[in-house]
Amino acid sequence: MLAKMLYLHGCTHASRKDSVSRMLAIHHFDNAIEMVLRCAATAQGSKSGKKQLYFEDLLEEVDEMPLKGQLRGLHRVRNAVQHQGDIPSMESVIKYRGYTEDFFAEVCRGMFGVPYEELFVSQLIENGKLRQQLLQAEEAFGKEEYKRCVELCDEALMSATFDEADIFLNAGLLTGYWGASDELRIVLKQDSLEKYKGKDYFELARELYSAILQLGQTTTGMQFLDEYRMDFLKHRRIVEALEDLPDEELKEKAEFSLNFVTSLILKWQEEGLVRVEGCV
Repeated sequence: MLAKMLYLHGCTHASRKDSVSRMLAIHHFDNAIEMVLRCAATAQGSKSGKKQLYFEDLLEEVDEMPLKGQLRGLHRVRNAVQHQGDIPSMESVIKYRGYTEDFFAEVCRGMFGVPYEELFVSQLIENGKLRQQLLQAEEAFGKEEYKRCVELCDEALMSATFDEADIFLNAGLLTGYWGASDELRIVLKQDSLEKYKGKDYFELARELYSAILQLGQTTTGMQFLDEYRMDFLKHRRIVEALEDLPDEELKEKAEFSLNFVTSLILKWQEEGLVRVEGCV
């Protein structure tokens, strides 16, 4: 599952198409393949007896390795990126993305007896509700129901943000501790409206309290996106344009949203933001 996660991160970088993203995509594809090769070599048992196995050793260790020539080609491109600073072409990135997925599919099915489509990254999510939501999104993607996949991803993101990850509660705490004036702290106290009850302007005060609270939460809450800020914007654009997207773009867009939402929830999980009482 971790290897598939690496591969999906590579796909996200590939979709951005800029020079650095293309370099990172090649690295992710190669690293994911090497991880799978090590798993396969361990499961099969070492033939050479070497303690330290490098990429070429791993290729020779595993019997009936599929796409061996293509994997060597990807590793050469990765070495050129890492050691010479070469920038791979977009055509090269697309080619090796396809080889990587084909390799995964063959190894999962042939060596481990698990269909690639059923190797769900959502199993890494500890919260039961979020795991189930993303499992449904992954199943929809596997059935080529790409619009449904994006919709389910967005539902999982909203569920994590507002119900399962306490994002806005923690954002409010950050607002209170960092840069908030005494006046703002007074306004944000839960009992701050009590003194206005019975006044003609109570409804106005309540609305202003709510607006100030939401502004503080939203401003601070964005910090929890960290490096995913631009990915969030891209995901939202996909959701808003979903009905108008041409069929040939749907798979790529759905794959991006699935990877983004899963990665963000796993990030929040690692930071301890996601509730775990939903675990099953």
